[in-house]
Amino acid sequence: MRRISLAACVALAGVLPVLPALPATAAPVDQATVYVNPAAAADAGAPERRTGRTPGTAVASIEEAQDVLRARNVKNAKVLLPAGTYRSASTIRVTWSPPGGRLTLGTIGVAAVTVDCGTFDDGNANTEYGMTVTADNVTVSNYVFQNCRNGGIRAAGTSANRLDGLTVTGNTFRRLGGKFQSGPGNGYGAVHATYTTGLNVEDNLFQNLENTESPAAMHGVYVANYARDTVIYNNRFELISGDPVRTRNRADNTTVDLNKFWRTGAYAIFSDWRFDSEGCSTNGLFDRNQVGTTSYNNDRWNEDAQGSINPVRVRLWGHDAATNANLYGCASDPVRFGGNNVYVTSKPW
Repeated sequence: MRRISLAACVALAGVLPVLPALPATAAPVDQATVYVNPAAAADAGAPERRTGRTPGTAVASIEEAQDVLRARNVKNAKVLLPAGTYRSASTIRVTWSPPGGRLTLGTIGVAAVTVDCGTFDDGNANTEYGMTVTADNVTVSNYVFQNCRNGGIRAAGTSANRLDGLTVTGNTFRRLGGKFQSGPGNGYGAVHATYTTGLNVEDNLFQNLENTESPAAMHGVYVANYARDTVIYNNRFELISGDPVRTRNRADNTTVDLNKFWRTGAYAIFSDWRFDSEGCSTNGLFDRNQVGTTSYNNDRWNEDAQGSINPVRVRLWGHDAATNANLYGCASDPVRFGGNNVYVTSKPW
């Protein structure tokens, strides 16, 4: 093997340019957009050519886009995908929270991007959501979530690390639950949130959310475990085998306003339920909503029974098994009517 003397190394150093050291932390950037397109990323070749700054230099995944933005120290960021099906091998993970700003996941143009859990390799129970969010101040817009066993978006705060400021707007959630995707575990919620603050669910379509086993366990929006200050506004709910809005275990201050419901709900439209030593939720409001006269099972509200619940009701709360004997039992009503709700006899959209 040829050896180079120290003197030669010094001589070479004199003719080669000296590269400046990279800063430990990039200077803050107020706004930036990163484009994601797996096909374009593959065509780009070497990773260093995938900057994400243009559609032609797109990065390969939403997770890679977050890495780019984190390195650039961006305050307000957008991650944009082209229309079509985004084929991920497992749930999309949103883990980056812009310091003092907001991350928006959207699309290039008006056409939606589809996340289909039928493309996932993951076969474990209770993990098949289209997207899992653990970062604050995120907006998800113009997505279609479909064929996912457990749900669409899992907003996964914890008691030690609450999740703040998630906005879910302008999306479609369809064909979610055990009826549409085989494997272990049932569907729980198109939007399933725990330990959240300020969750905003607005202008979405929830359609065909159904379990074959445990049909009442599937919901449109399911907020639990000390979630607070949730707003569910101007959405459409259709053909949901469980109650379309469900709170659980001190999910306080949930407002359900100006929504439309058609052929949906097992026992109620807006229910609060608790198990074992869990507590009742408080200050739920149901106002200015349009409700079809029958449930998912074609039971008439306030007249017909579903199983041991007789009759089914638009608002309801209880604990453990769904029986008349286990209804109510809270110091104050977890859900109150605002006085401006109406029944409709035809689909209201």
